[in-house]
Amino acid sequence: MTTAQIDQIKDDISAVLRKHAKVSLSRSKGLLNISDLTGKLYEASVLAEVIEKLVTVENLTVRLAGSGKYLKLKQKGGPISRDYPYFQISQGGQPFAELFMDIYFTTLSSSRRSGAPGSRRGDFHELDLALLVPDVKSRPEPEEILIAIECKNTTLQKSTIRELLGFRRELSMLSGAEDTGFTNWPADTIPADPPSIHMLYTTHGSILSHYRENCEVFGIKLVHHSM
Repeated sequence: MTTAQIDQIKDDISAVLRKHAKVSLSRSKGLLNISDLTGKLYEASVLAEVIEKLVTVENLTVRLAGSGKYLKLKQKGGPISRDYPYFQISQGGQPFAELFMDIYFTTLSSSRRSGAPGSRRGDFHELDLALLVPDVKSRPEPEEILIAIECKNTTLQKSTIRELLGFRRELSMLSGAEDTGFTNWPADTIPADPPSIHMLYTTHGSILSHYRENCEVFGIKLVHHSM
């Protein structure tokens, strides 16, 4: 990828953030000071796509928040930290959700076993993007997650889908149709309890047709998204 192509991608992301989240050009340049071009730039591109959908399809309002210690988007997994920029989403002037990058969530297996969830490696997993109910602290519980998004700017294998299905089990259990709180995008109901929507954004579009219907059974949305 050339420097010109990278700059164009950043300009496209900045345009979306400026139009749909009222982020100034100077601020978006700081947010997109991204060094890992194969991964983090793709995550930022997906972030812009998600914000655009929330605004144009769901008629929600998105605003940049977090003007604390750091000026750029979070690029390393960990608990929620509002020292990094994140996005507040409102509906009719009322808080609806918050959108974060690179956070750990508490696994379903951890939250449902006897005793309080701990800090063992199996007690949490990382999400590239997470849309959460407002005011969550530290590592969100499965029932606090509205949309869980993974981003793969790489060629997918069948093992990736198998991993995705296993990951889903740590977010929710298979259920009948549950209300998601959304009217249309990504879905108004989902066969999951808690009713989080699990999404995979990938540049590898050709593989998706082989697994889309299987993933839909468990409430996983596969999305082909190119930068």
